[in-house]
Amino acid sequence: MCRMVGVVFRGEFPTGILDDLRHISEVGVIPGEEERGHRDGWGLVSFRNGSPWYIGRSPRPLFMDPSFDAAVKEIPRLATPNILLAHARAASAGGASLANTHPFVVNGLVVAHNGTITDYNPITRDKTKGETDSERLALVLAERCEETGSVKLAIESVVKNDFRSHKFSAAILLVSDGNVLYGYRDYSDEKKSDYYDLSIAACENYVAMFQESHTGYVGEISRVRKGELVAVDKDLRITRQIIL
Repeated sequence: MCRMVGVVFRGEFPTGILDDLRHISEVGVIPGEEERGHRDGWGLVSFRNGSPWYIGRSPRPLFMDPSFDAAVKEIPRLATPNILLAHARAASAGGASLANTHPFVVNGLVVAHNGTITDYNPITRDKTKGETDSERLALVLAERCEETGSVKLAIESVVKNDFRSHKFSAAILLVSDGNVLYGYRDYSDEKKSDYYDLSIAACENYVAMFQESHTGYVGEISRVRKGELVAVDKDLRITRQIIL
């Protein structure tokens, strides 16, 4: 169970988004849990010269980790237009460790996931470094991307062939190859649909996909539907489709 945000930005990065994520990582409610917060690690990934770059990553709670503040100070140095993914983790499978923190970077692909896929043990060329179903999913997505030559087709394949053949609490994805940011939303329990949310904020100089907000987002806000795949390119064009 996690909170995450992905941003495509053409000018100055709106760092208030990360301040918002910091607050959510401390006080966000988790269904069925008495303790608030997403405290089991965090990661920030963007792109330099077309390749993924970890701006920062730690197994410590985001809201009390000075290295998160140091990472945020690096963001203004990023070239634009660009894409950034941020993730605050609440562990469901695998403890708080660097190997288990999102986003995962595999062969040029960046993957962040919210939810748990039950008994998901696919055979992949590369071996996992941690214990999470999310890392296994990232390895599968990267391989399907190589096979199809398309991030979009890789996500569609995983939805149709992996998610639909396993039980899962949710399958909320943020995926990017540095050219396009993709977001996908699905979940199994309608009572938890508000927690397993994904929304879009479209502004003049950026588009953000986010799960939860304390301070609120500006711009045109819309919700990603169940089973919907959204793509945002670096010209801030948004395309949406339901994967049948």
